[in-house]
Order: sequence, then C-alpha cells, then structure tokens
Amino acid sequence: MARPLSIAFLTSARTWRGSGVSFSNIAHGLLAAGHRVHMLAGETAVVEEFLRRGLPANPVPTADTGLRAARVLAQSLRTVQADCLMVDRPRDLRLGALALMLHPFALINRYNLSRESPPKDLLSRLAYRSVRATIFVSETNARRALGRARYLRRRPYRVIPEGVGPEFHPDSRAAEAFCARYGLVNQQFLLAVGSLTADKRYEFLLDSLSRLGADAPLLVICGAGALAERLQSQAAALQLKLRLLGLVAPELLPGAYSAAMAFVHAGEIETFGLSVLEAMACGRPVLAVAGGAVPEVVGQAGLLTPVNDPEAFGRTLQALLADPQQRASLGRAAHQRAQLFSLELMQRAYAEVVELACSSATHPPLPVHAAAAAPDP
Repeated sequence: MARPLSIAFLTSARTWRGSGVSFSNIAHGLLAAGHRVHMLAGETAVVEEFLRRGLPANPVPTADTGLRAARVLAQSLRTVQADCLMVDRPRDLRLGALALMLHPFALINRYNLSRESPPKDLLSRLAYRSVRATIFVSETNARRALGRARYLRRRPYRVIPEGVGPEFHPDSRAAEAFCARYGLVNQQFLLAVGSLTADKRYEFLLDSLSRLGADAPLLVICGAGALAERLQSQAAALQLKLRLLGLVAPELLPGAYSAAMAFVHAGEIETFGLSVLEAMACGRPVLAVAGGAVPEVVGQAGLLTPVNDPEAFGRTLQALLADPQQRASLGRAAHQRAQLFSLELMQRAYAEVVELACSSATHPPLPVHAAAAAPDP
C-alpha cells in the first residue's frame, strides 16, 4: 500500500474468547505490517482485554443496531480515520452498514456464525450489499454458508483458517502452575474450553461421561456463561465430578491444555474450533464430535464420533482413558498437525485482504481460495 491504513474492528461479543482472540491476532498482524488498528467493543470486559493486549480500544453501543448507535460508531470511525471496518456478527454487520451511510470506509465481513444457515432477513441482505469482501474461517464454513445463501456469493470471498501462536505448546511448568492455582495438583482431568452456552453442548459431554459410571474422570471447563447453574445441577444428578473455572486468563490456557489427560469438544456447528487447535498445539489428544469444521481441523490426528451419539462418545472416551500409549501417540500427532495452522500466514493473508479491499472504491478482485494453511481433512 502507498500509505499505512487505519483498520477498526467491531465486536458485540459479551465475553472474551471467540471474536476477541481472533480479532486480537489479526490486529497484531496488521500492526506488524505497518498499519494502524483500533478495537471497538460493546462490553467493557472485552475492551479491557484488548487494552491489556496492547491494542487501542474503546466502547461503543452495540445492543442497539439503530441509527443512534450507527452515529456513535461512525463518529468513532471518523475519529480514528478508519479506512476499513471488520465485523464478524450479523448484528455488527448491520450496524456497520448503517454507519457507512455516515462515514466512508471499506466494510469486511469475517463470517464466523455458528448456526446452520446464514441470516436471511431483509436487513441483513441489504447490509451485505455494502460488504467489500467476506472472509470464511474454514472450507467447511464457506461451503455451508455459500450453499445456503446465494446473496453471499455476490461479494468476493476468501478462506483464511485460524492460526495458533507459539505460546501454545506442550509446557509442563505451565501445567504445574495451572494445577497449583486451581487446586488440581495430582488430579487427572478432562478439559473443555468455551463459553457456557447451548452451542457448546456441555450437556452432551456430561451425558457421555455418565456412561463411564464410577470411572468417569473429573471434567474441568474453562469458560463462563448463563448455563453454569444448570450444568452443576446436571453433574450432581449424574454423580459426576465437574469444575467450572469461569473465565481463565489467556496466559493460563496453555497450562490448562498441557495439564489435561485429553481435550473434549462437543460443538455441533463449529465454523472452525479454535480451542481444539489450541489443545492440539499443546500436544493434547482430542476427542470431539464430527460437527462443523472440526474434522477439517483435526484430520487424522484426533478421535471423532457422530454428532448425536453420546454412547459412542462415551465408549471412545473410555477406551482412550484406558490406553496411555494411544493418548501419547495422538498428542504427538495433534502437535505436529497444529503446526500447519500458522498464525503468521493467517496474519499475512488478512493484511492482503484488507489492503486489497481498501485499494479500490469498488469491489476488489479478491482471490477466491484459501490463502493460509488449508490442510486436507
């Protein structure tokens, strides 16, 4: 580019993880490429985490997607002289499209919606006319969305898988520190990571664990959300051991992964599965349901069971726990495969898309292919 760009990110995420982690990684890559970034979020906790990660950030109203909120967003974008705004939620896309009527910028939609079909309401379809480019986070995500919403095909798109940074690696010292901090010393446990929301299907995990009877190990979940009380009640009724740690500081997650016997995941409609990749990078054996893009991430380096078969999940888990050699072998394979998902390549690909999107007042000739690592399933 002839000059550094100013790129803003908007997220209405209620808690850290998900959008926050990905946007943070993308933003640091753009900074390294010589551009400026600014993070806009609806929740104070998300703003604070962006700031803690060394990124300029401030709050904007996202609960409302009306003209008043659009004016505030447009003013924020005007203040930072934004050339581009990146969003990854339908709500934020609609808000960004409204703000575009008040301040010119290139609107990029990072499609990361964990549901069967894209939104088809009139407002979303109209908002999509303002999109300069779409980024899908997996081939699976792209196929599903493009196949179910023709209007998405009317804009240039690109597939850029998530990447994992060097902080995620097998780390025995971090594992010891994590266990000491949370009272898990000398305890064997399974780990799950993600917000306590219905799409993560923790109830399925507990149902599967109950098939192991008295041999069921402790399940530790790093994440917060509205389902905490319900999950505790279900675990008590099934006589299962469950620890809900709430939001765990990002720097402690490599230790959490490294300390676990295995990582378990039950999300049915995953656009990617970042926590699965992080666990793999830390050398953990992964057992997941074959939902969404998870098979694309895991490949042959983990164990997959049918999406709605808790008996098969429990049976496979029981065999895995009884076989330390298989766990070690899968952990090594997972660590090796995770290296294919390069954070550096991901960041370069995003920089290229942003620069192309901002290089023309019309829709740019965006390459339609996976630019970063795109391993075979």
